[in-house]
Amino acid sequence: MKKFLTLSILLLFVLVLLGCQGGGPGVSSDDPVVTIGDSTCPTCPLIVNSLDDQETLAGSGTMTLRAALAQAADSQPITFDPSLNGGIIDLSTVAEVHSMLKGEVMGMKDEPSGPVSYLVGYLERDYGRSALYARKNVVIDASALPTGITIAWTGGEQNPARVLAVYGNLTMTNVAVTGGWSVAEDLQQPTPCPNPDDPDDATQCSTRARGGAIAVWGTAQLIDCTLYDNHVLKPAAVPSRSRDSGAFGGGLYADIVELKNCIVSGNTVTASGVSGGGVFSVGGAESETNISTIERSAITGNQISGFMAYGGGVYSDGGGIGKRNTLQLINTTIARNTVDIAPTSIVPSFLNKMGYWRGGGVYMSNGSLYMQSCTVAENEVTGVPRIDSLDRPNLAGGIAATIGNAHAVEAMTIGHSIVVGNTVQQEGGVSYDQDIFTGSLLHFKSSGYNRFGVIDFSQLLVPVGVPTWESLSRKHYPKEGDTEGVLAADVLNLTDGITWSETIFSTGGDAGNLAVLHYQPRGNALDQIPASPYFVAETYAEYSLGPDGIDTFPTIMLDRIEAEYGLVGFAAAFTADFETFLQTVDTDEETAGLQPFRDSTGAPILTLAEAQWFGPAETWPKELANYPYIEFWHQLDRALAAANIPGMGSELLDDAAWAKLFVTGALPENPEIMMTVTTSPRFVVPQVADQLGSVRPANTLSDIGAIEIP
Repeated sequence: MKKFLTLSILLLFVLVLLGCQGGGPGVSSDDPVVTIGDSTCPTCPLIVNSLDDQETLAGSGTMTLRAALAQAADSQPITFDPSLNGGIIDLSTVAEVHSMLKGEVMGMKDEPSGPVSYLVGYLERDYGRSALYARKNVVIDASALPTGITIAWTGGEQNPARVLAVYGNLTMTNVAVTGGWSVAEDLQQPTPCPNPDDPDDATQCSTRARGGAIAVWGTAQLIDCTLYDNHVLKPAAVPSRSRDSGAFGGGLYADIVELKNCIVSGNTVTASGVSGGGVFSVGGAESETNISTIERSAITGNQISGFMAYGGGVYSDGGGIGKRNTLQLINTTIARNTVDIAPTSIVPSFLNKMGYWRGGGVYMSNGSLYMQSCTVAENEVTGVPRIDSLDRPNLAGGIAATIGNAHAVEAMTIGHSIVVGNTVQQEGGVSYDQDIFTGSLLHFKSSGYNRFGVIDFSQLLVPVGVPTWESLSRKHYPKEGDTEGVLAADVLNLTDGITWSETIFSTGGDAGNLAVLHYQPRGNALDQIPASPYFVAETYAEYSLGPDGIDTFPTIMLDRIEAEYGLVGFAAAFTADFETFLQTVDTDEETAGLQPFRDSTGAPILTLAEAQWFGPAETWPKELANYPYIEFWHQLDRALAAANIPGMGSELLDDAAWAKLFVTGALPENPEIMMTVTTSPRFVVPQVADQLGSVRPANTLSDIGAIEIP
């Protein structure tokens, strides 16, 4: 009896073990127990063994992806039988017509400087049709297949659906996703939509067109994946409210994005408001993680078309309004993405005169951008040019940050990167190079050894000397090894050094041709970066005003610039020009006569002495009383650029300039002003591998950009 019990227990153990292991070597793929796996064992994989698109009943001996997704427990791995290597799962059935995920709901309120949107909250929204939908954490793992698996939607634009929506976290490995169409549809609300009695987005008029291939409310962790030929569209005839009208993420839309060794290419987004032709990262609105990362990837040949259009390749929302989360780009190529004007079938042509087109490669709306060892090249922005208040342009080039009427973006940190050949095309007019547009960043930081074309610092948040408010010094550039004014052909091999996809076609720059994956560096981008970690020095300056003091800092600043750089008469001439500007400004064209800027008490601002920083700290850029102070710094930048000071580049007042102009202590010109000037080291660690995973030299100099030449 004991021997019989022992054999029975041993047999049971073997059966359970086989059930968990699935179809490994020597195991028949026809055995339903082994092939299907055990959905009651959350750590045992469900093994897909069919390319069919149906929900096969458990025990039939066949497991489709659709069936596995339905049966899998939370986070239970879904894997693939070796016989499916390189196969295509053609999806033709819509799993969910009303895919519920979360998303931002916005409202609008009037401010003295104009209407301002505000965040109501993150609520459940209808994201429309999805071929596959899951409300749990999903793991799809094709890492055991040498050439992976492809999941494709076959309905096209006529029968649209995104390929996959996940209300939870998605982990996906070695999978290609293609053919998705996320198209907004009228929800046919019984009340007028938009409802004039509803001041915010609470009433949803249409499904949300987001994530042509994949939409995730959670973390989307994709490894060795390809998202191509997916599309997001909001037709003009579909009603919507505010944010619901936005079409985002041609390839991927997710709260947190974690991509490694992925290709996102040949995707499109078309609507009145569009963002993220390849990838849209909310950035951690409701996640414990506050960093999205794109590493060793290619985001290329994507296109967005709209009259509010941001981020042809990648868009980061930094966690949403009020958040300060980070997007990391490491060893990645972002190239030949385009931002274009909306077709007249989407918006009337006259609306384009009111539009914005920014960030052909990358756009950041909130938070911070950290970029190291990347190549951002040949991205294009096309739009109808115009200038807003405070000379804010509506067009911006390769990498761009928002220009907020309140504080929004923190820092842009770039090191060991090539950012060249990115252009802005004014419709019917000139084309010009613009590789980096800093918007209203607090700080632009270089980690050194960059090759830049053209940097536009014109809208960088102006210096504020108030203690704890992020310093007078904003431009921590250039650093060791940086070079500006570089042409693409000087640092990239554009003849025989481009690697193209063999199967993916660009919808962005060079549309209709094979998409670029990466460029070889050349010229003085080769053998530049030290192998060992090093420090870059950053200068920070601020001042405090005594209780009875009068703030004369702008006047002192002008005098010191004149003395330091030998600009005879500079201070007096600038002051006269600036005060003439203040005395001829008209803030209200509808009222007769000149209406000057006014301070926080209502008194007119007509002199340099009256142009002060009035605060409050978090929202001061939108306060009209602060406009003269902003104008002072912008006009000072233009005057310094016109002065052609030897050794002063496009950055103008950089770390070195502030360190020369001021030291810690009371200012002799006004002892009530106490300066604090400090220089802090920041540690920089070079990348050990490039975009292809090739190891960079350990004992000698390495190359700038995403690719290391052997």
